[in-house]
Amino acid sequence: MRILHTISGLSKSSGGPSSCTYNLLKGLNNAGVGADVLTINSGDVIGNDNFIIAVDNDAQNPFVYSKNFRDQLRDGKQYDIYHANGLWTYPSHATAEWAIKNNKPFIIAPHGMLYPAGLDSKPWKKRLALALFQRRDLNNATLIQATCSKEAEYIEALGFKTPIEIIPNCLDIKLSPIREKENSVKRFGFVGRINPIKNIHLLLEAWAKLGNKTDNCELIIAGDGDVLYKKQLTDFVTDKGLSNVVFCGFLSGNELTEMVSSFDYQLLVSKSENFGMVIPEALICGVPCIATQGTPWEELNTHNCGWWINDGVDNIASTIENAISTSETNRKEMGLRGRQLVIDNYSVNAVTKKIIDIYKKML
Repeated sequence: MRILHTISGLSKSSGGPSSCTYNLLKGLNNAGVGADVLTINSGDVIGNDNFIIAVDNDAQNPFVYSKNFRDQLRDGKQYDIYHANGLWTYPSHATAEWAIKNNKPFIIAPHGMLYPAGLDSKPWKKRLALALFQRRDLNNATLIQATCSKEAEYIEALGFKTPIEIIPNCLDIKLSPIREKENSVKRFGFVGRINPIKNIHLLLEAWAKLGNKTDNCELIIAGDGDVLYKKQLTDFVTDKGLSNVVFCGFLSGNELTEMVSSFDYQLLVSKSENFGMVIPEALICGVPCIATQGTPWEELNTHNCGWWINDGVDNIASTIENAISTSETNRKEMGLRGRQLVIDNYSVNAVTKKIIDIYKKML
């Protein structure tokens, strides 16, 4: 069984789709499945593994047309199953066309790009893509991959009749000891893109609303992105005199892991989130999380490893206050439950087993 995944970019800085695709490819190859990933070289490809086929970047126009990608797809190895990651771009469409032409089964993984919030961003491009090729590709796919039940609901609501399988993103788990020493101050952290959809402004408003209740706390904002939005956030922090809020910029690798491990709690208060890799990445470090219901993390409540709450300044503020008052013993117990949740459901091994079974059924 030979599998080809495709994705328009596989860079270190592009977040969830890149990291989870890369992790899954490692899992498939470790399990003895011949799997490659074809991508366009972004200059900071996430790894140098021999299963990565990165063609020279000749991408043109908003749909990322690449002759090099097309030629590699046509002239490279033949595969039993094709698995396209992402929508709206030429690499995904070319993968679907090639699979159909060669009578091969193929999966499309939208990675949250069919969420209402995703469709509302650059709508002209997406309406055009749907009309020209994307709706046809999705209807002709053997399967559509959703990463959670909420994404499956949004896909079904758009009228696609293609079968949907829920296959979560996976995490390459390197278990390290959970931090034992109690912090001198309670450390809350946000990790992710600086973008309005992440609702960081609501988080800062909630922090300001708590006033002196956060005197023995600090809030770390780790990430980069929208320059204008970041300026709005930093201006708000300055205007409110929030001396215990720190913007530390983009972090990756061991530096990011060390930062997350130092948190007492991690927050994700997004307006909309397909999966939110930062949640399992924090849980595996034994860090309980606070996430809003725009994210698919109800398991924080059902597994008692954090809080899954309605958004809004008041709800965020009261939950942070609740976390501040939680004893260190209870916080650690929450962290251990979260860690086990990730091992059981979101590790590379767990997700790889599930997808191999699906590939076998497709064949």
